[in-house]
Amino acid sequence: MKFVTKLTVLLAVLMLASGCVTQRGMDSGESTPSQPNGEEATPTESAEQEDVVRDSDSANEETTKSEPSKEPDGKPVTPVKPAKPVKQKVGVLVSAKKFPTHTHIGTTKFNNFTKEYSYDWQLNSTLYSTFKKAIEQNSRFTTVDISSMVGDAGALDFVMGEGENGSFNEKQNTLRKSLLDKGIATVIIIEEAPTVAITECGTYGCSEHQSKGFGLFTRSFLGTDHYIASASFNVNVERLDKPVDVLTLPTFTEFQDDALKNERVEDFTPPDNFDEITEQELAPIKNTIVNYFDRLATAVGKYLSGQ
Repeated sequence: MKFVTKLTVLLAVLMLASGCVTQRGMDSGESTPSQPNGEEATPTESAEQEDVVRDSDSANEETTKSEPSKEPDGKPVTPVKPAKPVKQKVGVLVSAKKFPTHTHIGTTKFNNFTKEYSYDWQLNSTLYSTFKKAIEQNSRFTTVDISSMVGDAGALDFVMGEGENGSFNEKQNTLRKSLLDKGIATVIIIEEAPTVAITECGTYGCSEHQSKGFGLFTRSFLGTDHYIASASFNVNVERLDKPVDVLTLPTFTEFQDDALKNERVEDFTPPDNFDEITEQELAPIKNTIVNYFDRLATAVGKYLSGQ
């Protein structure tokens, strides 16, 4: 009986001991590893995802390199050119009849005559071109034909007084301001008009003989003939931005002298028919007149350029 009791106690002790060992193993963390969470990537999957990311980045870099750079709006930028300076305008008006005039003063008044030759010298366009060429030598200027902008050339008188001490003619203020609004700061008016071709002095004083228009002036006295090329014009060059009558300045004094406008042509060949001079015979007369205006236009061009 005692033996059975001891055996029973021994078995109970062994069972208790076995239970303690099992409990200690669980408490010490020697449990079976937990299964991986379904949301966590395995090492293989992580590696594959990294490869995909790298490939995507590489593709983006290659695409960026292959595409040319563009402006934000996708259009090429056009370089801005500097604005051209505005040219100063010089208004020119030439008023002359179509045909040249022959004014003759003979020994007596009964020998006098004035006639026109039907030779179209195209003097209006020739003189305009002469001033255009001289003025536009300086690229700051351009010429404008103002014949359609104004009325009677003889009524154009913008400046009163001489040189730089003048004043504006109030009667012309409206037209002057209109031309200024168009950018025209200087005007050149060339109008055909009688001039004194020759002055003769004797015992009883001096007498003047007028040329009635541009062309040829002849003087005959007791068989002696003189041939004169007559640039019979009134010329005005006036500033519109300030009251300056340019041709009254000392530089231009000679051009206002009728003696310079009427130049004797010493080597002129006497015509075969004095009453019907041919166009070819008159050619030296035309050339002399044009030469006068060429010198005047050159002087005006230099004045405008500040030379």
